[in-house]
Amino acid sequence: MHTSTMTSVQVLGFIKEQGIWYADLPQFLEQGLGTKANLMMVDGADTFLDLLSGNTSKVTLKISPEPFKGQQTWMKKFRKGLNQQLLELIGHAPVDYGAYYQVKELHGKPHDHQLWLCPVTEYVFGSYPDEIYAAVV
Repeated sequence: MHTSTMTSVQVLGFIKEQGIWYADLPQFLEQGLGTKANLMMVDGADTFLDLLSGNTSKVTLKISPEPFKGQQTWMKKFRKGLNQQLLELIGHAPVDYGAYYQVKELHGKPHDHQLWLCPVTEYVFGSYPDEIYAAVV
């Protein structure tokens, strides 16, 4: 019987190169699932990573679709979609969809930030979870 890792907490790094944030997923690239341009963090995800990293060029997050002890932020999916013009302008790999999340809380306080996550989210979680919880490692 296959046990889903959907509820497991994962650790994922992000690196900022020449002003652009990327998810650090070498296995995604090695498996031929896409290019580095698929791993770009854009449309609000970049500015949220700036905030979480303290405006540095690296941050590692513990992420989960379930609440966990020590979480510092959580976000809720509110719609599927994408900003095609922005993605083309930035040079993100072509995608047909994505999902927008609203950050609801940061460090125990209400927070209001919208961000977009590309289909690589499905590689990480197996789907677009309704909620994502995170903490800086």
